[in-house]
Amino acid sequence: MTYYAVFTGFSKIADYLYNAASFGFREFSIIDFFIKCVYNLAIVKRGVQDRMFWYWWVLIGIAAVVISVVVILFCISLAIHRKIFHRRYNGNKYVRYFKAEDFDGLHAEAVSFLSDRGQRLHGFIYHAEGALPIGLILFSHGFGAGHQAYTTEIAALARAGFLVLAYDGTGCVASEGRMLGGFDQGAIDLRSALRFAAEDERLKGYKRVLVGHSWGAFSVMNALDSDVPIEGAAAMCGFVSCAGVIAQNTLGKCAFAEWCGRNFFRLFNRIRFGKFANYDSIRSLRKTEKPLLLLYGEQDKTVHFDKNGARVRDAVRGKENIRYLSYPQKGHNVYLTVQAETYMHETFGTISEQLKKDRTQASALYGAVDYRRMTEEDPAVMNILTDFCRSLLE
Repeated sequence: MTYYAVFTGFSKIADYLYNAASFGFREFSIIDFFIKCVYNLAIVKRGVQDRMFWYWWVLIGIAAVVISVVVILFCISLAIHRKIFHRRYNGNKYVRYFKAEDFDGLHAEAVSFLSDRGQRLHGFIYHAEGALPIGLILFSHGFGAGHQAYTTEIAALARAGFLVLAYDGTGCVASEGRMLGGFDQGAIDLRSALRFAAEDERLKGYKRVLVGHSWGAFSVMNALDSDVPIEGAAAMCGFVSCAGVIAQNTLGKCAFAEWCGRNFFRLFNRIRFGKFANYDSIRSLRKTEKPLLLLYGEQDKTVHFDKNGARVRDAVRGKENIRYLSYPQKGHNVYLTVQAETYMHETFGTISEQLKKDRTQASALYGAVDYRRMTEEDPAVMNILTDFCRSLLE
């Protein structure tokens, strides 16, 4: 491009602005101005002009491809978000979920309370027969089923001397809600549970500790600044953010797709939850001075350890109020024995493959599962959890 061409192009642009200003910009058109800028900046001698013509088409073609890919990823992300969050989760009707009566001396008293949109959440206050409660644990469950997927752990906490308030989150099992809506709902529900515990005559006299797993751990880490005082919290295998974990598990094979999906999911969360959207566990952990116990399995393929547990570890290193433990041989259910986790994955994996061939066998296949073996707790991990909670309450 010659200096003469550049001078000519800018001169014509300047003339256009001068003429527009002379009429008070009444005849000024931003679109017309943009077109003139593009055209006049491309004024060159004939030979160079032909080459520039093709350069523009190449750039336009690249831009069109990028925009098309982003639009496609937006549509895919929207479909994923709707498929995951625009529905209820009532558990697997063929799976046996233990109840209080399956454990000797465990008692459950039904309770309910309202959450943010007026939906009623249902749960139980659990306690062990003959035990004098030393405090209250609010237990937040994971994704896919309600709190009764954790009755074995709840029973262990009750036997250790705690009252346990456990409930089903919005859109899950016994609680109201047309759909789950998003993982940020978990922290909102937990804050509602804390307010209920602070006002209920049976519970308000006890000091409070939060405990959760997976989605429940995310909820716990992001309810630490609740207006209701707590003594501390324990979170097992929690993820960093709603948008991040969904992008990792659905679009994680392509870094660009994962990045786009994460930002689209953040947008969808903002539309759903407004100012309460997009909780970030690392940000919450850095801010808090509450005593915390964080437990992770390094073989976790559900909440990917390298993108969640490892990032949390690095973020909280040096914070004296946080105790962080990770287990090299454990996966997502860090509170179980390695043998129980292995049995769970192998059994459900085999059932899934068999159901692809014949779904009529579901009842028989799930009925043959040894659920006691599948829920065998790791006593070392559970002792760490109960000792930590006891240290906060005694």
